[in-house]
Amino acid sequence: MTYSELDSMLRRTCKTDDEEEKDRILAPFDECINYIQFANDECDYGMGFELGMCVFSHETSKSFMGTIRSLLPMAYKLLKRQLYAQIMTRICDEEDEKIAKNE
Repeated sequence: MTYSELDSMLRRTCKTDDEEEKDRILAPFDECINYIQFANDECDYGMGFELGMCVFSHETSKSFMGTIRSLLPMAYKLLKRQLYAQIMTRICDEEDEKIAKNE
C-alpha cells in the first residue's frame, strides 16, 4: 500500500457515516494490519512502526486513535524503546480525553 493509497483510504473513511462503506474502504488497511502482526512475529518491527507513524501524522489521525494505540506503542516496545511507547500511550490517552470532552 502506497502512502497516497493510505491517504485516500483514510480521507474517504472520514467522509462517510455508513459503517458498511467504512468497512469496505478499510478492508485493505485491515489486511495490512494482519500482515504487520505476522511481521512482528518474525521480528520485523518496522512495518508496524511505519504504518503507525503514517496514520499518526495524517490529518485524520484523531479518527484512528485506536489503530495508532495498537500499532505505535507495540512497535516501540518491540524496538526496545519503552519511553517512546509510554509517551505515545500518553498522547493517545490525551487525545481520547479531548474527544470525550467534545462529544
